[in-house]
Amino acid sequence: MVEISYKSKEIWHLFVHLPYLCASPVNETCMADFFKHKLHLVILAILFVFLAGLSLTSDGYYGGADNISHYLISRYAFNHPSLFLYSWGRPLYTIISAPFAQFGLHGVKLLNIMLGMLTAWLGYRTAVILKIRPAFLVIIFVAFTPLYFMMMPTALTEILFSFVLMWSVFLFFRENYIASALVISLLPFARTEGFIILPVFFFALLWVRQYKAILFLATGVIFFSVLGSFYYNDLFWVFTQFPYPVTYHHPIYNKAGSLWHFFESRHSTLGLPLEILFLAGITGMVRDCFSRDKTIRHRMHLLFFLVVTPFLLYLVFHSLLFWKAMGGSMGLERVLAAVTPLAALIALKGYDALEEVIGQNRHARNIFLAAVIGIVLIIPFIHNVIPFPLSPEEKIIKESARWIKSSRYAGRVVYFTDNNVPFYLGLDPWQKNPASCYLFGDAKYLDTIPAGSLLVWDAHFGANESKVPLDSLLLNPRHQLIGYFRPDKPWITFGGKEYDCYITTTLPAGLEADNLTIRDSLLEITGAKNCIDTLLVKSFEQPGDGADPSLISREVVHRGNFAYLMDGRTEFSPGLCTYTKDLKIPTDSSLPPTVELGIRAVVYVYLTEKSDANTLLVISFENKNKPYSYTSLNLNEQNLRLGRWNRVSLAAPLPLFKSPDDLLKVYVWNPGKQLFYMDDLRVERVSVFYK
Repeated sequence: MVEISYKSKEIWHLFVHLPYLCASPVNETCMADFFKHKLHLVILAILFVFLAGLSLTSDGYYGGADNISHYLISRYAFNHPSLFLYSWGRPLYTIISAPFAQFGLHGVKLLNIMLGMLTAWLGYRTAVILKIRPAFLVIIFVAFTPLYFMMMPTALTEILFSFVLMWSVFLFFRENYIASALVISLLPFARTEGFIILPVFFFALLWVRQYKAILFLATGVIFFSVLGSFYYNDLFWVFTQFPYPVTYHHPIYNKAGSLWHFFESRHSTLGLPLEILFLAGITGMVRDCFSRDKTIRHRMHLLFFLVVTPFLLYLVFHSLLFWKAMGGSMGLERVLAAVTPLAALIALKGYDALEEVIGQNRHARNIFLAAVIGIVLIIPFIHNVIPFPLSPEEKIIKESARWIKSSRYAGRVVYFTDNNVPFYLGLDPWQKNPASCYLFGDAKYLDTIPAGSLLVWDAHFGANESKVPLDSLLLNPRHQLIGYFRPDKPWITFGGKEYDCYITTTLPAGLEADNLTIRDSLLEITGAKNCIDTLLVKSFEQPGDGADPSLISREVVHRGNFAYLMDGRTEFSPGLCTYTKDLKIPTDSSLPPTVELGIRAVVYVYLTEKSDANTLLVISFENKNKPYSYTSLNLNEQNLRLGRWNRVSLAAPLPLFKSPDDLLKVYVWNPGKQLFYMDDLRVERVSVFYK
């Protein structure tokens, strides 16, 4: 007890006198030395803790499903060693990330954060060598470049690429030329764009007359070629197994874009403050290229060679790929994260040049420094949702996987089109004998799926990469629809279609499913979740449901005893016509801020023959008999089944009403006098107005 009390007094004594100790001349010098030599380490530690916390508290991540694809490869590489040499997965990334992947997706994300911090540290070390001040600022520039900030807590390969590139740049400026060549030789195995960077280092080594080091630029290709030849039986597998088309257009991702696409996205890539500093850096470098000091000129020439040239070459390369629809380019902005740390180093040069313009006024310099840091720190938080959420597609796949695990279908073999499915089910996609899941591709193989198996189809990968049109699945009688999921709010996925997810089970021989009828039932159940109230129901069972009793039909009925006939006598169907003041719109305070109100019309339609007529389901808001918000759907463009009942739905947001006496009208307009039947017309007020 005495010893404990004594130590407590010593700690208290130190705490009380700490301000005086720090204020003493000796300790002022110590503090100055600390901030001069260790400040960058403090910043790096704080950033790592912050980003790690952000990653651990975020449900989602930037960059989409490729995160999961890379994670799964790394996670199961030890079980299936061939995955270490899988070209699409990037062998260098898989080798480094596989141990971290054993701790789950968060393990791989923490690896990327560490690599990002190391990249920032190497940028700092490079700035010190080049005497660009204040060197610590490049750490903030690297970490808070908007795109790089979003990309660090991911499982994507761009961060490793940036680390390898910055490491080799640092080694070059440190005059460790052979080490620099060795490191940069690995770059193509972090990302395939590394092949276009290798020539830059070749000419840089020529420039400094380091001919011996040039030989080591081939180290990475030689090492992986020999290593992979034992598996592929092909010494040239690095090129023959190249994962992207270079001599032909990708069969799916082949849409050409603007040559200026990546330039136009610069605000979300670099952010305006770093754009300005980047341009100032280029200006300062051009000036220094004509300095009387030979050493400064030499540094600037190399800085252009090793920093500016790779950045611009990478940017131009991806711009050309997207412009010409080559290499499967989709114009994804995230690819530029691989070189944004180089831009941050150039921006630091710009800050240094602008500080010279300010002069030696210490107060003005401090204000400028504080302003730059403050603005750069804020930019990533302005245009992004933080913590990172799951995308609507990822949420739906997660929900569907949860449903499978809790249903009577749990434990069955699962065929899937989105890699998120095995991720959320905790399954190994490469396990065989017995297999728990398979990646499915091509509709022509639907009949080969064994009875009792499940297929999880999604509108993004299922309709595109897996080449399974939805109609091919639903019209196949061997596959019975058992689950249907969609976002609360419509989400347009790749290909321009609304995103949804279907789960089917394969029936035994002799059984057949009517999936379109099942889908209609599931849509009714799903649609009821966001229905606030019903404004109109016309089942045509009551005498007043049809304006003309002679059009009430018993011949074809969806439900009940009667339906309504539309023919040459009926241009407008029965429907809803009401004042907007009678819609009973809740006040803003009674609704969550995320709720968006709308009107949804649902009707069942029976077509007797194909027609080119412009037959429309209409939702119209009118003021003085003039529509100011008009939404319609052509029945003959919906691929409706002939000779069967089809559920048709149309939704429209509530507009800003012009007066309380505005009218809401919902009806079917039949100007071509087409013959068909309709039944069970319903008009609802809904939240998020999903169809």
